[in-house]
Amino acid sequence: MKRLLILFSVIFIVGTLHSSTTGEIPKNDSKKTIVLVNPGVFYLKSITYMTDNGIIPAKNIEYLAVFYTKSEVKISAAKAFVRQNNIDYIKFKEVYGDLDKNNIYKTNMCSQDFYDIFKSSDGIIFFGGWDIPPVFYGEKTELTVGIRTPNRHLFELSFLFHLLGGNQDLAYRAFLEEKPYYPVLGICLGMQTMNVATGGDMYQDIPADIYGIKYIEDILKLDPDQQHRNYNKNLYPLDEIDNHSFHHVNITNFDLRKKWKLPLKFNPLVASSHHQAVRVLGKDMVIAATSMDSKVVEALVHKKFPNVIGVQFHPEFYTLHDPDSKKIKFYPMEKELVTEHEILIKNKSYRFHLNFWASFIDSVVNKL
Repeated sequence: MKRLLILFSVIFIVGTLHSSTTGEIPKNDSKKTIVLVNPGVFYLKSITYMTDNGIIPAKNIEYLAVFYTKSEVKISAAKAFVRQNNIDYIKFKEVYGDLDKNNIYKTNMCSQDFYDIFKSSDGIIFFGGWDIPPVFYGEKTELTVGIRTPNRHLFELSFLFHLLGGNQDLAYRAFLEEKPYYPVLGICLGMQTMNVATGGDMYQDIPADIYGIKYIEDILKLDPDQQHRNYNKNLYPLDEIDNHSFHHVNITNFDLRKKWKLPLKFNPLVASSHHQAVRVLGKDMVIAATSMDSKVVEALVHKKFPNVIGVQFHPEFYTLHDPDSKKIKFYPMEKELVTEHEILIKNKSYRFHLNFWASFIDSVVNKL
């Protein structure tokens, strides 16, 4: 009997050691780290709102907010927001290095930091922002392009190139070759950066380059599903008009529809705020959703890495999720104000937004 007890004890100890050395830690006992790349205060507010209210449905999530020291999006403002709100699940990291258009698509001074962040995390999000300078994808700059954060773009283009690889250097081994199920989520600018980083390019202005329209009044005559931001704001800047528009998207990828639990033939309503669009696809990028007229790319997925997803719309704005957020209007003469949350509820599209984040967290936690 004593020999049996000793034998079981040895088996238990060996099994425990094997589990710890292979990293097979029970899911409920380990934190999952999601990287937030150059997140401004608005995006931090959105992420924390969703986390605190269970929209991001995970108890063991923590965030690492990574800032490029030369980025125009300042870490000081982000740290102040976290401090003032006593948020204990967001940590910070700064990355130093000299980046320019000649070294972002190759090994550079930030490469080791990119790799260390990737290896020590479970997923990553790239957020919205201003236009990518066309010089970074080899084109001249149209008059409509708004360039305000060039250093941020250098950093994020390089980071995504390191993660995914690209046509700029076909011999480069992408980080995700080591962890193919690592989730990468690009939102609006984040999706555009994903496409450019892998060797694609952009329509620099949707009205001019896709619809052949150069006047705001003419864009406003289009169907709402063809308007990708609220141009009323341009005509009436002093009115409290919402900056973005709402339109439907046609999700054509079967796997995404399954992940997001979309009913058959249902096209969800989404919030949109952009004037540029994916044109030529980057390496291994595949169109997964379009506008209702099929002219504007609304989602991308990756051929090799199943949890790489880019969306042109915004599922993260806290105003979409908060029933008590400010009531707004979209047209100057509008009298009945509504919250953005109400708009999604009325159009039976809020469940889609909840499923979107549940799916992303599932990919972080379970790598499915």
